[in-house]
Amino acid sequence: MQEVITLLEQWGYILLFLYSLGGGYVGLLTAGVMSALDKMDLYYAMLVACAGNIVGSSSLAYLGRYQKKDLITYLQNHKRKIALSQIWLKKYGLWLIIFGKYLYGVKTLVPLAIGFSRFPLKKFFIINALACVLWAVFVGLFGHYASSGVILLLEKIDAHSYFVPIVLLVLCVFLYVIVSKVSTKAKKAL
Repeated sequence: MQEVITLLEQWGYILLFLYSLGGGYVGLLTAGVMSALDKMDLYYAMLVACAGNIVGSSSLAYLGRYQKKDLITYLQNHKRKIALSQIWLKKYGLWLIIFGKYLYGVKTLVPLAIGFSRFPLKKFFIINALACVLWAVFVGLFGHYASSGVILLLEKIDAHSYFVPIVLLVLCVFLYVIVSKVSTKAKKAL
């Protein structure tokens, strides 16, 4: 565990920037926990994550606008999601850009939908920058202040490491039962 923390101290900000290009929460939450352990600076981590998110979202919108034909071939399986994102964009406008940062599966498609639409890119870049700042501050502070619970959980896991395989086995069986029941209901519905 100490080796992982040492690697995160050395390469953490670069990894955080790269991970934030896709709008990932886990990197910023991890940076919040690391800042509570005095291994990273929280404000610098939020700044790096914000910059990465701005670059990533803006690049997706730019690619969607100017490389639409090439991107469409890669997004054949996601046409319905992109169409839904465009409908939401017309309905909710800037609120979708702001709150889309927190919705898994939507945070990547919204900038693409904006690029595919006639939404003004300058307006998107400004709203996106504001949304990225809010995202970085909210998620970073949440990770920092919730870290005491995470640290306590990790200490308990470390003290009782023999329970980890048992808990994982129980979770896997539980998930298998749930997926089986849902699949059975879906087959009956068809």
